[in-house]
Amino acid sequence: MEGRITSIVRQKKDNARASIFLDEEFAFGVCDRTVEEFRLRKGDYIDRELFEKISDFDFLVEAKRIALAYLNYRARSEKEIRERLQKEDVPEPIVLRVLEFLKEQNMVDDEAWSRSFVNDQLVRKPVSSKQLAFGLKQKGVPKEIIEETISNLNAEESDEARARQAAEKRWTRILRTETDPRKQKQKLYTFLAGRGFSFDTINEVYKKIAKDNKDESE
Repeated sequence: MEGRITSIVRQKKDNARASIFLDEEFAFGVCDRTVEEFRLRKGDYIDRELFEKISDFDFLVEAKRIALAYLNYRARSEKEIRERLQKEDVPEPIVLRVLEFLKEQNMVDDEAWSRSFVNDQLVRKPVSSKQLAFGLKQKGVPKEIIEETISNLNAEESDEARARQAAEKRWTRILRTETDPRKQKQKLYTFLAGRGFSFDTINEVYKKIAKDNKDESE
């Protein structure tokens, strides 16, 4: 794309962007920052090399804007940001530069994000480390970070402790609605399995809860 700038017109739908006309015909749109960066003015000649530089810079500015707006709602994993930019057809080289920029600004940190994700999930409800690890994997967190995050979590609180916490709340409800001991046990097993806890963990928790309940009734 080559030609001389004959006019620069503010876009009606986006006041932060301008339409560039070359030789009286619309050529491309850019943001205000790009106009200032390249000091684009009426009468300037745009050759192919300059156009490519303008285009790359504008893509980068717009991609940063998209990423920052996406991060404004909550912290995101690197994968989430990458997918958001790809959804907007941002070229891969620009995606990499945006991610690099965000990391330099400490706005993307999968280790910190993983800890936050795990804490948020556990605030909502006690679940197994297996289920938490699966959630992190779905978000694109690297394997080594997942393993470290879960290891640190389990050092503070075991799966059995979390299963016990979940079971105690559920057990009271089960006892109110079910009198058959076998069905009580089955419902608790099904509930805890849905939280991702292993059979062995569920079995240990059930034994302790059933014993506590028996002791209280005697």
